[in-house]
Amino acid sequence: MDLEQTADSISLSQPKLIKKGLEFLKMEDCKPVKTPLSPGVSLISATKEEKEEFKKLNINYRSHTGLLNFLACRTRPDLAPAVSILSSFNGEPGIKHWSQVLHCWKYLKGTMNLKLTLKPDKIESTNAHLDIKMKWLRELKNSNQINVRLIPSEEMVADALTKPSSAESLQRLQARCFLVLFSPN
Repeated sequence: MDLEQTADSISLSQPKLIKKGLEFLKMEDCKPVKTPLSPGVSLISATKEEKEEFKKLNINYRSHTGLLNFLACRTRPDLAPAVSILSSFNGEPGIKHWSQVLHCWKYLKGTMNLKLTLKPDKIESTNAHLDIKMKWLRELKNSNQINVRLIPSEEMVADALTKPSSAESLQRLQARCFLVLFSPN
């Protein structure tokens, strides 16, 4: 894991592990994609034929989703929804599930240089504390100390954490989670 520390932040990344995974899959020259899963994909249990087709490949599906999970838990929170979906088929994967694992690795190829950057919020500590008891929430709203408003679905940052999403939705999440691109020297 690469660790980069400045006066006000810590950045974590794992480009070497991603590169090693791509080499293991012989995908060093694959074409990168913009999302961890194909947009709009809906994975369901594999048919008997799909399971048989996958078994012929003699691939340990669980080890590949495990490596993706390792990345998601440490430096790549943008992978978490995709890994959760893909791992739910660890018991009986099919060829369609495997194609989405490969899609996820293509995404990693294009985002290998993302870093998870952690830094303190700029909100002053006196303003950061909010009593979350429901009776106080109404009082805060009524006294205009908080502003409650409807956020359109297309602007919701967490959208990319709940389902396969567009590249724009994923980029919005990356920006809010302080995932930043860097250029290696």
